[in-house]
Amino acid sequence: MTPARGERPSEVSFRSMAKEFAPRLYRHAYRSLGDSHLAAEAVQETLVRVHRSLPDFRGECALGTWIYRIAVNTITSYRRRRHNHSISFVGTGDIQYIIDEEGDLEEAFDRKLECERLARCIAKLSPRESAAITLFYMDGYGYKEIASILETSVDCVGLLLHRGREHLRVLLAGTRERGEI
Repeated sequence: MTPARGERPSEVSFRSMAKEFAPRLYRHAYRSLGDSHLAAEAVQETLVRVHRSLPDFRGECALGTWIYRIAVNTITSYRRRRHNHSISFVGTGDIQYIIDEEGDLEEAFDRKLECERLARCIAKLSPRESAAITLFYMDGYGYKEIASILETSVDCVGLLLHRGREHLRVLLAGTRERGEI
């Protein structure tokens, strides 16, 4: 259970916070980085940073917003450090999922490949556009929360989402023209 806004988290509550936020942070990191190992490292580093910074948490924003702000900064630094942008979202576990899924096997595989293509394109966006797109469309955050996480204005979030969508359209069209999966 996370502390209420303005309430300082205790050492005991850190474990429960980590359990609560780690899965969501991992999904966000995975979507932004496209690599399960890097995503796990980024989440671990985020949680270490959160733990070290707990005494400095002033409660001026929701705890989740503060944690996501740290996560976005950590993921951004991982993206900057990463040299190889190759992403593979179809692994052996995914193949088993595709085989087990009811319905048309070819259709299920096509959906997985389309998700992989989208993820590769999101990874090519600027770190702020990628974060805004991922937080809004995949994590379900509103403009105000995203603005707080990214430490920017609500208007800037709208602009980041608009530019991110436009860049995604161009990137996706380019992958279709080149026949990329």
